[in-house]
Parts: sequence; structure tokens; C-alpha cells
Amino acid sequence: MEYRTVFDVAEAGYKTWTAPAFGLIFVVAGGVLVARRKNLGGWWSKHPRVSAAFAYYMFGFAVLWTVGVFISTYSEYLSLSKALSTNNVRVVEGVVSNFKPMPKSGHAMERFCVSGTCFEYSDYMVTGAFNNTSSHGGPIHEGMLVRVSFVRNSIVKLEVAK
Repeated sequence: MEYRTVFDVAEAGYKTWTAPAFGLIFVVAGGVLVARRKNLGGWWSKHPRVSAAFAYYMFGFAVLWTVGVFISTYSEYLSLSKALSTNNVRVVEGVVSNFKPMPKSGHAMERFCVSGTCFEYSDYMVTGAFNNTSSHGGPIHEGMLVRVSFVRNSIVKLEVAK
């Protein structure tokens, strides 16, 4: 059987970069607070220690959160990419069964099984693995023939029959 690749973690690249990038908004806001803490009017100027503590806390927390999210998401991406490139993955091939699509309203897991191995994912999960649900244009549907390469429950390569 010939297959067409619809997802490959290495080809997709570091697709979760938006999560740590979002944290940069708060890093900038915290940096502005730290820089302008002495020039803030109203309540802030009457309580300089509290305003300074808040500004440094917000900036520090934003930096730590952003760095933590980057390390977490990028290391997951590297781990999944390495597993695929070294062929340290499990592969299952067969017909998609027990397909339960995520509703268009979202925030539920989409599920399917192939030859007794089941997977679940959602567009709303921050992951480098496959997570494109059918309600958002994903390729999976009941009865299709697929080959899935995976690590734990993370799909690192998804191929569909031509």
C-alpha cells in the first residue's frame, strides 16, 4: 500500500513557538513597570515599596514562565523529532475505527483507534505532536487506512493511504 504523509513532526518544525511568544507580552509589560515604577502616579507613587515589589515580581514571574514554557515545548519537540529520526517509534497500520471527532464548538478530545491502539488529541493542546482535529480541517475520519508512527500517545508521523 502507498501512503501520503499528512504530518511529520520534523517537517512541521517547532510549531508551539506561540506559547512562549505569548509570555513575551508580559515580559515587556513587567519590564515597563520596572522601568517606570518611580513615575507611576496615584496609589503607586504613595506606596513605592509595594509598587517596586509588584513590578519586580511581575517581571520576574513573566521571565520565568516564558523561559519555562520555551524549555518545556522545545524539549518536547526535540525529543519527538529525535525519536522519529532515529526510528525509535512504534508504528501501527490499519483502518481508523471508533472515531470520535471533536465538536465544532471545541474543547473536547478527538479520538480514534487503529488495530487496537487508540489516540486522542485536540487543537487546544500545546504540543509538537499531531493535534489537527477534523473540525478544524484535520485529515482523520472513520474507515480510512492510515499508518501512525508514535511515541507514547504522541503521533509523530501520520500517513494516509493514497
